[in-house]
Amino acid sequence: MRLNPIDWLILILYCLIVLGIGLILSRRASRSTEEFFVSGRKLPWWLAGTSMVATTFAADTPLVVTTYVRSGGVSSNWIWINFAISHALTTFFLASLWRRAQVVTDVELCELRYGSREGAWLRGFKGGFYAFVTNSVVLGWVILAMATISEEVLGLPKIATVGACILLATAYATLSGLWGVVVTDLFQFVIAMFGSVLLMILALQHAGGFAGFARLAPELMDATGQQAMRMLPAFPGGIDGAKGAFWGFLVAISIQWWSWKYSDGGGVLIQRMSAAKNEHHATLAMLWFSFLNYVIRPWPWFVVALVSLAVFPDLTDHKAAYPKMMSAFLGPGWLGLVFAAMLAAFMSTIDTHINLASSYFVNDIYRRFMSKSRTERHYVWVGRASGFGFLIIGSLIALYNTSIRGLFELLLQLVSGAGAVFLLRWFWWRINAWSEMAAMCSSLIVASLLNLSNKGEWIPHVFASWEIMVINVFVSGGIWLFVTFGTRPTPPEVLEGFARKIRPPGSWASYGPSSRDRGTNTAKNWENFFLGIILIYGVLFGLGHILYGHMLPGAAFVCAGGLSFWRIHRNLARGAPKTLHDRAEEN
Repeated sequence: MRLNPIDWLILILYCLIVLGIGLILSRRASRSTEEFFVSGRKLPWWLAGTSMVATTFAADTPLVVTTYVRSGGVSSNWIWINFAISHALTTFFLASLWRRAQVVTDVELCELRYGSREGAWLRGFKGGFYAFVTNSVVLGWVILAMATISEEVLGLPKIATVGACILLATAYATLSGLWGVVVTDLFQFVIAMFGSVLLMILALQHAGGFAGFARLAPELMDATGQQAMRMLPAFPGGIDGAKGAFWGFLVAISIQWWSWKYSDGGGVLIQRMSAAKNEHHATLAMLWFSFLNYVIRPWPWFVVALVSLAVFPDLTDHKAAYPKMMSAFLGPGWLGLVFAAMLAAFMSTIDTHINLASSYFVNDIYRRFMSKSRTERHYVWVGRASGFGFLIIGSLIALYNTSIRGLFELLLQLVSGAGAVFLLRWFWWRINAWSEMAAMCSSLIVASLLNLSNKGEWIPHVFASWEIMVINVFVSGGIWLFVTFGTRPTPPEVLEGFARKIRPPGSWASYGPSSRDRGTNTAKNWENFFLGIILIYGVLFGLGHILYGHMLPGAAFVCAGGLSFWRIHRNLARGAPKTLHDRAEEN
């Protein structure tokens, strides 16, 4: 199916709007690196939170979700749904601390936490890794996803799509900085969600409406031979695929959520938390993001993926199923609108990662180690030039890879052994710079060796993704614990400075104010943490049961989520003046 003139008109109009926003805000972004990378720290919670979820909603996301549903059922998506636990922890324990730190990037925290000697070396290492590896790989799979969609809908070869992506992203994302990113993210998220819901409605109509879908869903089987509609994996029986899915689920909810590379927030979310108006807005932004990300977004993708099993039962290239559903069910005008929605999802992710990668390069490498005394305008232009360079690297990754799912899971594995350190550094004073360095290096080595073993068949066993993660977590954990106790602690004066500025929870009484003086309420934070998990999973499961025609359990799950939200709201309202207000800025 090819686009009609009205479809092209919609696409051109969308591109003109986002380019116009970028040009309008480019002058404001040019004032300083703080304006360019963290919007002058003036973002309201609703804009910061929506920008977070828009960034994680890329053109690749519905394709990856569809691949998981078709190959392992809805339950196989626990490989990313488990991160709601991590984000609940970040919301109620760490969001206010990140805002209090007033950093531009997450790796800037290294010097504040460990001092200017070891911390500076670690900062440069992590800044380079996140800029040249992590964000470049993300750019690669996002461009690859857009190439897959355009190849199916427009018939364009991959090289043509990659070239168009470079031109569009360069003209827009490198001009406007984070202000342009978050403003257009709001616009792009609305368009992207509208397109997802529209395609879901048309897929449901094909299935015979809600009643027809409720009858159809139990009959749909994934590639392992299980019911694809299941939200939790079946207990392992005689099907090998079922065993892997079950153990992968257990690893996700018990280990992966605290061991992944973004266990304490991650670069994209931390950038928005740092850019929020104050600590209260940073906390609300994370809560809003978590609800949108795990409750509002998934079911339109799940439904389309489930119906695609009936429409394209013999399709083996699962990532192509979503664009094929677009071509099959969308007519003139609607196809252009949904394609614009996919383009919006693509742009909302690529602009963020261009900005974030260049912020690592400028703030943590170039300005810190290479050129310390230049003007703010100079650093902004270096940021724009480096952003273009990272876009080129991401495009090359897209050209020489074919699996979006493979790149996603590889990135999860590479730093999984360091996730525990990223969390514990906030709660345990004994973590030092060498702990982080040992954790990251050992994690990279272990994950790389296990993946190479799978390709080279050095060992008569092919390691599943969840097996690589478990091995990496425990091997790397032993190494970084040994290094932690085998090296000197961070100097007391550095720990005291960190504790007094950040006022972290945990074992810091010897290095700063008491818990009461720090403005923390650990018991209330834990209550909100568990309530947040009930809120997210309760409403997520409730919507699924309602779609499947199970109205009573669906209503019960939604009510449990609603009551949890009511209690969280009361707790945050009572705690805001004491624990969430940005007292650091007042002082």
